[in-house]
Amino acid sequence: MKKIDVSVIIPAYNEEKFIQKSITSVKKQKTKLRYEIIVVDNNSTDQTKEIAKKQNVKVLTEKIQGVGAARRTGTEHAKGEIVVHIDADTIIPTNHLERVWEHFKKDEELVCLGGMFLFYDAPLWKNILRKVLYKPLLFFAKVFSRGTFGPSGNNMAFKKSSYDKTRGFSKNLKFGEDMEICKELKIWGKIKTCTKLKVGVSSRRYKISKNFVLYVMNFISMSTRKKPYKNELPVV
Repeated sequence: MKKIDVSVIIPAYNEEKFIQKSITSVKKQKTKLRYEIIVVDNNSTDQTKEIAKKQNVKVLTEKIQGVGAARRTGTEHAKGEIVVHIDADTIIPTNHLERVWEHFKKDEELVCLGGMFLFYDAPLWKNILRKVLYKPLLFFAKVFSRGTFGPSGNNMAFKKSSYDKTRGFSKNLKFGEDMEICKELKIWGKIKTCTKLKVGVSSRRYKISKNFVLYVMNFISMSTRKKPYKNELPVV
């Protein structure tokens, strides 16, 4: 059996509108790295699972509802030296896996890496606003989390060997599972956010609404109290 360099994990719940584009972006990588794609279906009631199966990727099912449980299952089955996590609406550039790999090879102390995201379906002003707010929010989170805050799940990578030393993604968290695992990974090495490592995501979760307010409250609560304000990821 050939060695797998990178495992790409995509948790998905009712993502039939986005999942194929996300998988396709991973398949278009210009790299000699050996990588696998693992989609974790989290009890979808639409065509998400069927669409993923047609893409000739590994498709798993996680019955415990929540992104924490889905990420945990995907990572448990990952065979790669580096595990990359994205969301089902994330689109990665063709050199993404190569760039992630290079970061880890250049810095042996690095255990977890992340980057920024851009909206691929939003007006220009929303991307400008995102750029303006990103660094202040990152600074806030790092200060109040005492340096344990790290990459978000839509653009995250870590060493599998380091992850295996942690308790893993919490199967009980439906929000903030990425922030919690960074806290544990921090024990084993360096966590880094590279602003030049960009991916595209949908802006659907960032429209001003009750759901968006819940995202903000959960972000603040995870940064300051280490637990979500409300353990829920709104379905959008």
